[in-house]
Amino acid sequence: MAQQINLLTPILLAPKRYFSALTLLQASGLLIVAGFVAALWMQQRDRNAEAEHQALLARYATERQALTVARAGLPAPLDPAAVQQQLLPLQAGNAERRALLRTLGADGLPGQRHSDLLALVANSLPEQAWLSELRYTPGRLEISGGTLDTAVLRPWLARLGTHPLLAGQELAALRVDRAGAPGSELSNHPLMARGAPLEKAGLPVWVFRVVSAPAAPASAASGSAR
Repeated sequence: MAQQINLLTPILLAPKRYFSALTLLQASGLLIVAGFVAALWMQQRDRNAEAEHQALLARYATERQALTVARAGLPAPLDPAAVQQQLLPLQAGNAERRALLRTLGADGLPGQRHSDLLALVANSLPEQAWLSELRYTPGRLEISGGTLDTAVLRPWLARLGTHPLLAGQELAALRVDRAGAPGSELSNHPLMARGAPLEKAGLPVWVFRVVSAPAAPASAASGSAR
């Protein structure tokens, strides 16, 4: 049987070198290239960051300039004393409006409001009568109008006298004139003048004026009032 005998001693063989000079040179070259690329990338990033920083500083400078211009255009600070002087008329006006609201009964109880009195006047007005003017102040009610039948006035006024706002008053100052009568101061309304459509239709028109607290003695009903 043939056999092979190795006559060379392994120690005498040339050793295998893993880190040869060429390998080390190639590795060094790769490290240099990688370091150069990394340096270029970091330098570019720094440039971009510097450009963004400069742009931000420029924007801040523009906004600071705009704020300076806006602050220069602001009015001078007001003197507290002058402001207080300006508030006094406003406060006085508010007080007058509150007093007016209280007078008008905006916060009154049902039946104590002026709107309730106006509603009573509107709802209780007879069909044969109409109003041309209504004025009311606390303690005084003044009504002017016309009617085709004077007999409906007294019951209507008696009903108005029952309203709480007219308590203690009497609608007794009643003046009635024939529409268009010479010298009558109550015949200025077109519906009440002589020759108006109601007169042309042959209907007698009477004008009246009622006050709850007359300044002068009430005049007696004139004409042929019915």
